[in-house]
Amino acid sequence: MEEEKNLNQELENIDAEQIVDDVSLDDVLKENERLQKELNIQKDLFLRVAAEYDNYRKRTERDSLLIYNDATANAVECMLTVADSLEMASKAVGGTQSDYQKGLELVINQLNASFKKLGVESFGSVGDTFDPDIHNAIAHAEDEDTAENTIVEVFQKGYKLGEKVIRHAMVKVVN
Repeated sequence: MEEEKNLNQELENIDAEQIVDDVSLDDVLKENERLQKELNIQKDLFLRVAAEYDNYRKRTERDSLLIYNDATANAVECMLTVADSLEMASKAVGGTQSDYQKGLELVINQLNASFKKLGVESFGSVGDTFDPDIHNAIAHAEDEDTAENTIVEVFQKGYKLGEKVIRHAMVKVVN
């Protein structure tokens, strides 16, 4: 208890000016300079990271556009033989019905080869089982001789790339 009283008396006797004298102006200026340097380093680091992120964003955006353009060019390149064949067929004069039929079959085969090269598959054939994930039933039929949910007519084939459906097949289904 006595020690506590002595300590309190000593604290009362300490003058605020004495504390200020102990911390010199030089020390304050040095600490301020040190903190300013640290702030400048952090600011520089922040600006570098921000610039790096902006460059990354622009580069990613540019790369995405290039990938899209390359994929489009690849798809068009695969279809050019079909376009050439159709153009030649439109200029053909005086052929028989069988010549036109053969030409049409050639174009269809070229188109199917182009699809195969791109990894595009067609689906939706008569006799297949109806799957609402890939088929679109636009008509229904009653037929006791055919199993339920069987496709009996295809109005439009469906197409998919891998597991992604590009277009659903439009079909007629037996109830």
